[in-house]
Amino acid sequence: MKGGYGSALGFGGGVGVVTFTGAWPLPALILLAAVVVIVSLRTTIVGAGLAALQCWGLYATFLVGVRGDLTVDEHTTWALALLVQLAALAFLASAAVRVIALVTGTAAGPSPARS
Repeated sequence: MKGGYGSALGFGGGVGVVTFTGAWPLPALILLAAVVVIVSLRTTIVGAGLAALQCWGLYATFLVGVRGDLTVDEHTTWALALLVQLAALAFLASAAVRVIALVTGTAAGPSPARS
């Protein structure tokens, strides 16, 4: 999927996680990391990076921040680094799988029954 769609999906998933977890920062961070990984497996590097940044913004603003203020401290910068690294690793893993599928010829092609 294109980067804009990946970004939107990451934001929507992040809003859902923040709404669902309420005031529990640790379970929220784990679920936000899952959202970032899932979105990053299916989108471009731009979409993966934006999904990680948006999920971090939701985490640092509504779960760690006081009254919805963006909090940038040692803890939230660590969370940002974690989410960005997960996004990059998931994107690279999915890209490697796609390249291997193309090289080995196992990529989806026309059905032999239809040819």
